[in-house]
This record gives sequence, C-alpha cells and structure tokens, in this order.
Amino acid sequence: MQGNTVLIAGGSGFIGRAATQHFLEQGWNVEWLTRNVQPTTNLKTYFWNPSQRKMDSQAFSTAKVVLNLAGLSLADGKWTKIRKRDFEQSRIDALLTLSQHLPPNNTLHLISASATGYYGSTTDDRLVTESTPVGTDFLAQLCAKWEEAAQNSGFSRIGIARIGVVLDSAEGAFPVMVKPLRWGIGAVPGKGTQGVSWIHVKDVVRGLEWMAKESVQGVFNFTAPNPLSMRRFMIEASKKYRTPVWPIGIPEVFLRAALGEKSVLACKGVYAVPEALLARNFSFLYPTISEAIEDF
Repeated sequence: MQGNTVLIAGGSGFIGRAATQHFLEQGWNVEWLTRNVQPTTNLKTYFWNPSQRKMDSQAFSTAKVVLNLAGLSLADGKWTKIRKRDFEQSRIDALLTLSQHLPPNNTLHLISASATGYYGSTTDDRLVTESTPVGTDFLAQLCAKWEEAAQNSGFSRIGIARIGVVLDSAEGAFPVMVKPLRWGIGAVPGKGTQGVSWIHVKDVVRGLEWMAKESVQGVFNFTAPNPLSMRRFMIEASKKYRTPVWPIGIPEVFLRAALGEKSVLACKGVYAVPEALLARNFSFLYPTISEAIEDF
C-alpha cells in the first residue's frame, strides 16, 4: 500500500478526520484540500476555494484516489431558503471545482459522499436498497443533484457512498440523540416509527478505504445491515444510560415549531439496507445496534 495517495476534500470534518486516521493506519499517504493557507495539520495540503472554483491543480499530481466529503453540514443553522441553497451550492461547487481542474486523460478514482436522504424521509417501515428510486423531498433532491455532479465530474472511476446516520461516542449524531437519556429523559422524537439507518464510524472509514483499495465503482449504501425504528434505537440506547423510554413520543408539531423544516432529521427517516456492500462480501465490525452502542 505504500506510495498510494488519497486526496481528501472535507478532511477537517467529523468523517474526514476519522477517514484520515484510518487511511494513515492502513499505509496510505493522505493529503488534504483546504481553504486554510496555514493548516494545523502535519499532512501535505493544497489550497482550494470551491465557492470561487479555485484550487491548486498540483493536488492531483500524486493522488490515486480523491475522497470528496465536502459540503455544509445539514445540522448547522435553520433551514431558511438561503441556507438550503447553501447546502446545495457547497456540494455542487466542490465537485465542479474538482472537475474543472482535472488533468486530461486522468486515471483518478473519485469516491464521493452522498446520503440515505436520497430515498426521501418518511415515517413508514419500507426497506430501501441502492436500486430504490430517488425521493421527492428536499433532502432527496439535494442528494440527487449531489450525485449527478459526481457522476458528471469526469473522473476515470466514480463511486458513491450514500452514508446513513454515523455513530460515534463523541461526535456526530449519537451524542445529540442520547442527550435526553443522559439527563434522565426518555423522550422519543415524533411517532418513533421513523427509520434510523445507522452505521458505526469505524465501518464508514473501513468502507471508504475498501472502495479506494479495490477501485470500486457504483453506488453503495453505507449503513449497517440492521436499520431500526427511532423508538427501538432509543430503547437500545436507554439500556446504556439506564433511563426508561416514555411510551408517548414528543409530538412532531412541537419539534417543527422549534426547529422548522430541519425537524425532519429527527421526526422522519428511512430504513436503508447495504445490499451492494453485502453482495461484495463487505464485513461489518458492528452489524447490530447493541454491538455499536457497546463500543461507546
């Protein structure tokens, strides 16, 4: 593996930092694209500014794989019209910037993030796979445009990772989801039937490195094989914090009044299964929610 270089866009984010550490541990050379001309990292970095479609084209000089995790976090701020536009533009600009600076006749492999929001957010329990059509709501259309930009980017090989709810003990969604339990409040948002397509952060980075190592193309759901309802998720988490879960959930109308359209992240979801990963015999370290929570 020595000598292989992965260039990461969005390396300073939650998944980006975890991926950086994992790739380094597996013997890869890791480099970052960054807006910060004086980065606080020992990694080799190259300047880019996607909003202005600028980047140092030398970033591609040694890269074998480009891992694109760039995009404004959906958890940040209220979903105003301007904010929703920024969510989309940050994702599209990143891919257009990469595309416009590619060397001719490149042999680069792009692995680009997307999300299970591609399938739409509901409260029903239907299972979705990589062949399920795109949904119609804001998140679904955002993901569709994100993936279209990746597929049209001009890289030699292209893989898409539709990432679910990434669980980590200290960062991401898990600390937020279990905060009421830590306070002794067993509150379930909404009806509790909404799907949680979760995945342990260690399986996310293992999956990304597997795609890079095997030069894998195509679309993959990055979710554990066993999605579950929000109520079941909270019940499993409550065992760790020894807090009983309330039989009645927090009405969605209250959460929507407080959070606006962003309440969809808590009150709706999807039951996505990683059919494509399982077909390629990818082995999960944490296939069940109890195993994942036990690790925290």
